[in-house]
Amino acid sequence: MKQNLYTTGQLAEKAFVTIRTLRYYDKVGLLKPSHHSDGGHRLYTDEDLFRLEQILGLKFLGFSLTEIKRFLEKPKSLTESLAMQKEILKDKKERIEQAIDAIGEVEKMLSEKQPDWSSILNLLRVIRLEKDDDWWEKYYDTSSQIARGPKGREWMEKTYTEEQRNRLQELHPGYTEEQAREDSLKWKEVILLLKRLVAEGKDPSDPEAQELAKRWWDLVQAFTKGNEDLRQSLAEGLKESPYPRPYTQEEEAFINKALEIFKKG
Repeated sequence: MKQNLYTTGQLAEKAFVTIRTLRYYDKVGLLKPSHHSDGGHRLYTDEDLFRLEQILGLKFLGFSLTEIKRFLEKPKSLTESLAMQKEILKDKKERIEQAIDAIGEVEKMLSEKQPDWSSILNLLRVIRLEKDDDWWEKYYDTSSQIARGPKGREWMEKTYTEEQRNRLQELHPGYTEEQAREDSLKWKEVILLLKRLVAEGKDPSDPEAQELAKRWWDLVQAFTKGNEDLRQSLAEGLKESPYPRPYTQEEEAFINKALEIFKKG
């Protein structure tokens, strides 16, 4: 069967990319031409075109060129990475939707004859936090350092009895750094929602606030595994905690009231 050969320009036209992109992929070893003309020009085959389509597809999904190169060399690793990328994109989608909702609230506020600029600024701050992960990374890093240091150990000993500390180890055996980061991201989501609801002036009894309270309570229960003694010790310990608070006193009062209503319901 006759094999089709494409120049760089022809391949670029078929795949809707620039010639510069193809030259770069060649330079980094991601897509090498199968042949060269007598004059030294790059010539690509149908197999090269197929590989290019794979590259572009994976790039669209958000993978880096380094990751794509590894996947094409070892395609079995792609399944797990796709699942991870799917979760990342879901998280981004949720945060984008929250930001869109918040922008809508700002637009409503601005349409009022006497807009509450304090509330508007608070809401804009929430939108910025939803788009910027640096603030949470700093909070997570600081909390992790405290947990590993003397202040963290002192707080644990003061907050929980020896029996409770042993119980926590039984409830969370082999707790890894990866698991800690996953739990941290779950808390980040609910805290951002808390900030947005407070900035929007919602009532703790509002359905959105009650959904927040449920998610908050579920995270606490996941940590204590429903052990009421552990939960009460945690609640008392947080009153004098060395860890930074990722929410304001106003936001803390809001979630406490929302939880109170939720538990009554």
